[in-house]
Amino acid sequence: MPLPVQTPPARLGHTALRLILALLLTVVQWLCLAEAMAAEKVRLQLRWLHQFQFAGYYLALEKGFYAQAGLEVEIRPGGPGTPKPIDLLLAGDVDFAIANSGLIIARMQGQPVVALAAIMQSSPIVWIVRADSGIYTPQDLAGKRVMLMPAPESAELRITLAHEGIDLSRLEVQQTSFNPQDLLDGHTDAYDGYISNEPFWLQQHKVPYRLINPREYGVNFYNDVLTTREALLQQRPAQVEAFIQASLQGWQYALENIEESVQLIHQRYAPDKSLEHLRFEAEQLKKLIMPELVQLGHMNPGRWHAIAQSYLDLGMAEGPIELDGFLYTRQAATDHGLLYQVLAGALLALLLLGAVALRFARLTRRLRLEVMRRRQAEQELRNSNLQLEHLANTDRLTGQWSRLKLEELADNEIKRAERYGFPLALVFLDIDHFKSVNDQYGHDVGDRVLSGMAQRIKAHLRDSDSLCRWGGEEFIVLMPHTDLEQACLIAEKLRTLLAAEPLSGTISVTGSFGVAQWQPGQGLGELVHCADLMLYRAKKLGRNRVERFSPSSIRPLV
Repeated sequence: MPLPVQTPPARLGHTALRLILALLLTVVQWLCLAEAMAAEKVRLQLRWLHQFQFAGYYLALEKGFYAQAGLEVEIRPGGPGTPKPIDLLLAGDVDFAIANSGLIIARMQGQPVVALAAIMQSSPIVWIVRADSGIYTPQDLAGKRVMLMPAPESAELRITLAHEGIDLSRLEVQQTSFNPQDLLDGHTDAYDGYISNEPFWLQQHKVPYRLINPREYGVNFYNDVLTTREALLQQRPAQVEAFIQASLQGWQYALENIEESVQLIHQRYAPDKSLEHLRFEAEQLKKLIMPELVQLGHMNPGRWHAIAQSYLDLGMAEGPIELDGFLYTRQAATDHGLLYQVLAGALLALLLLGAVALRFARLTRRLRLEVMRRRQAEQELRNSNLQLEHLANTDRLTGQWSRLKLEELADNEIKRAERYGFPLALVFLDIDHFKSVNDQYGHDVGDRVLSGMAQRIKAHLRDSDSLCRWGGEEFIVLMPHTDLEQACLIAEKLRTLLAAEPLSGTISVTGSFGVAQWQPGQGLGELVHCADLMLYRAKKLGRNRVERFSPSSIRPLV
């Protein structure tokens, strides 16, 4: 009789391994299918009609990032006639919404809203004026027809007016029409729009224009903030976290693949908007999102506090400012129960047959730790660079701008004055008989006098003015949008304030001031020289006085 054929043990082991791997693959596929079938449905409310402004959410949907997170997302457009996204969110009609920085007002009013991620690090809202209008600055809007959306949609523009000392009663305020044709037809003098939208339309119509941008006047708010309500976050924290991460993944993809995103949005969401318009919008918004400099969705509590304070100052909200619970804190991952149990059992079976999977897991963990370490090092480097920039730009004793920083600021202001014909003034001042203060009281007291004088002067300057320690006891004040008469009045006010009360205890000091106005063709050196001549003249005429520059003032003193 023939002997029975025996299967080698090694072949039996390989066969068993293939059977277990096939079983594991089947289980995983079944679980993934079950999870996909049970995808949670959520609704997202946009602030406006479909356009590149919401590209990240479209790409998260179209590229399957939401589906991978177990979410079935419905994206709803906004626009004229649609209720405010926050109202729809609080009413329970949607689960997530896009809002502007006015979201903090709702929170201070007791509404249970939570800020999840700020997509735009700067707001796109601006005033647009015709190039032939003679309007260059917010001050030029006085007496003009100015379009404004209701607060808080127009908060950045309203706060800019407040910072520049312009009351709304001095303007002829018009309700925004959402139609830039009104600017062309002369129905308004200043149109409120987005830097990413209406300028393209004006360029297509070959209409020269100018922008009055709040950022140039120190008003810089978050925009397009992803938000939800507290109840949803408490009930479904894993869903909220999954939606945030999938949305940010969509934004990352959209910004890294702009042309693909533009084509998709044009085909699927905004066919009435041309490809050229969508490309223009994408490039402008990328500058406001700043993905190369700031982590997508980043929010700074200190900046939110400053935004809330601006709303309080404008009377658009009532305090106190409480950020606890308003800013989203990432939740820990939630156990998926049966899914993880089955996967753990399958991995255990593989572990018994070999150490390959364990080795792979260890390598993956090491890689993740290395990525985390590198990210931490990059963040520390960014923080260090910011600190170095601060040290380079400020005087260590007084905390005011350094000479190097003033030269940079002055270069920008001189270019702006040349371009638009703005007045620009410079005040050169120093403390009278400061050497005697050092000689009598010592340099430590002298340093406190310098610091106290800088703080007193800074407290009475405008937001647009720049104070710099030029050297020793010499200081310079750069005053944009200020002519010689205005600068002399401000210098006289500072002279009086300086002499009014002692500095550093009982030490009384006075100051001498030289004032000059920038003339076309001058650089910073020539402007400083003119003001320095007047400072010298003030010293010669007895100190504790203000002298202004004029061609006749450079004659020798008798």
